[in-house]
Amino acid sequence: MMRIVVITLIICLLGSCSKTEIFKYEGTLKAADYALCPCCGGVILEIDNKTGNFRIDSLPFMPVEKLYNMSFPRRIKFNYTSKFTCGGFEYLTITKFFLEK
Repeated sequence: MMRIVVITLIICLLGSCSKTEIFKYEGTLKAADYALCPCCGGVILEIDNKTGNFRIDSLPFMPVEKLYNMSFPRRIKFNYTSKFTCGGFEYLTITKFFLEK
């Protein structure tokens, strides 16, 4: 009996019992915006069940080059804060994310 308890604790400590991430939003990274205008740039983000023109310019712990060169479209789960608005675009700061395969 004690052996089962010890094995269960070890498995939990190794991550099997870790709490699942909770993301408030889901959406699709559509494409990099290479237009040359004062408020253009970033990666176009379409948020499920939310209307608007959203852009991001980085993802936590991901080099900008990797973000801009990934294959699009790409599904993403995420949390964010609003960074600023410019010319009808709302730029977001992604605080936590998970890219779906």
